[in-house]
Amino acid sequence: MSKNHSPIGATVSEHIQRKLANNKDYREAYERLLPFEQIARIAIMRRAQLGLSQQQVAERMGTTTSVISRIESGQHRTSTETLRRLAEALEGHAVLGFEFQTDGEPERELIAL
Repeated sequence: MSKNHSPIGATVSEHIQRKLANNKDYREAYERLLPFEQIARIAIMRRAQLGLSQQQVAERMGTTTSVISRIESGQHRTSTETLRRLAEALEGHAVLGFEFQTDGEPERELIAL
């Protein structure tokens, strides 16, 4: 069995697409949490690049490993202050912005936190 297939034969991606199409509550939760899942992926990859454990990141942030675990789960909202501290712990900067549609071209305004 391929690692991307569930025991019943559908890929994980197909399963998610089916649930998105058929379940309004699932779709709303998925869309609401998607940015936090993306943040989680970035944090996990950067932490791995730096060779840091969750404990080391937590120490750099002055918090606990459970906070890092929640962020990396992608299932919880994270404040801008926590994102700023996380970015610094991962040797970077958090950037926040807005995107506006004007004359057909998206315009982005970004700031570093």
